[in-house]
This record gives sequence, structure tokens and C-alpha cells, in this order.
Amino acid sequence: MYEKEVVKEVGVSNYGPKSMKRIQRYLSSRGTPLASNQVQYSLLSRRNDCKEANDECGVSTIAYSPLCLGLLTGRYNESYLPKSAVRRQLFKQLLPKAKPLLQELEAVAASRRKTMSQVSINWCMAKGCIPIPGAKNKAQAIENLGALGWKLTPGEVDALDLAAEKANVETVQNIFMTS
Repeated sequence: MYEKEVVKEVGVSNYGPKSMKRIQRYLSSRGTPLASNQVQYSLLSRRNDCKEANDECGVSTIAYSPLCLGLLTGRYNESYLPKSAVRRQLFKQLLPKAKPLLQELEAVAASRRKTMSQVSINWCMAKGCIPIPGAKNKAQAIENLGALGWKLTPGEVDALDLAAEKANVETVQNIFMTS
């Protein structure tokens, strides 16, 4: 596609650090610019190894699922779970562990007069990622737009990082993610 001048750059998805460096070398040897790597990235899925490899290769990180399937929106709690059986079971396991992070997220959101979703998306941007949050309806899309036009302070980013570390939650990674 690049050689036929259909596209100006190429992107990949779910490439781990080793695969990213390998494909970047290969494409570079052919004179094909690699623009992005789309990976699962959120406060509960911080693939810093992927982000670092992308940065090292000069490749943008596109963060999918920055709201961790809705877990970081503040919508769900242990007594109100998603309808989907798979997500319900996952959230039953993750919500108790994620409580410290969700509390910090809620505190930052309240102090900023933003939603937890907006803070979560903005955190991804503060990490140098391009988040692509999902939206099931117009209201969610409009809410997501509220993550634009402002920046978390370094102190807020650090507080969220610390809360995420304390939560010590292992989210399910995409099965298609390479090494």
C-alpha cells in the first residue's frame, strides 16, 4: 500500500516491544514509515514496556480501551455491575482491588469538575498516548470530548499512577498481543 502511494505511513496493532522493534527495523529497511502501534492502555492496563518501545522507535501509541471496558467511568460498583456475563464476572474480580484507584480518580475528577472518564482519557494523553475511547451513544461521545482542552498536573498524574500501582490489578490483556 505504501509502495503504491495509497497510504503515507503504516500502523500496527497489538505489537509488544520485541515485535515493535523488529517490524520497525524491517519497515525502515524498506523505506516505509511506521506511524503508530495501537495497544490496550489505561490506568489499569499500563503497558509501559510497549509505550517505551514505541517511543524508542518514534512511533505513536494509540491507546484503545482507555476506560478499561467501562471500569474507570465510575458507573459501576460492586452492587451495580455490567449486564454482560463476561464483564460482570471480570468486574466482580477487579472492582474490589481497583477501589483505591477509583477513589483517587473520583477525587481528581471532583476537584477538576470533570468526570472519571474524562480524567482517565486525559491521563492517557498526559502519558503521551492518543486515546480512542469507545462510546455507545452520543452522550458518551460528548462526555469523552470533555477530556480535551485541559491537562492534568504532574502531581495529579503521579497520584493516579501511585493509586494504580497500589491497586495492583491485573487486567486481561488482548490475546492477540505479541511479545
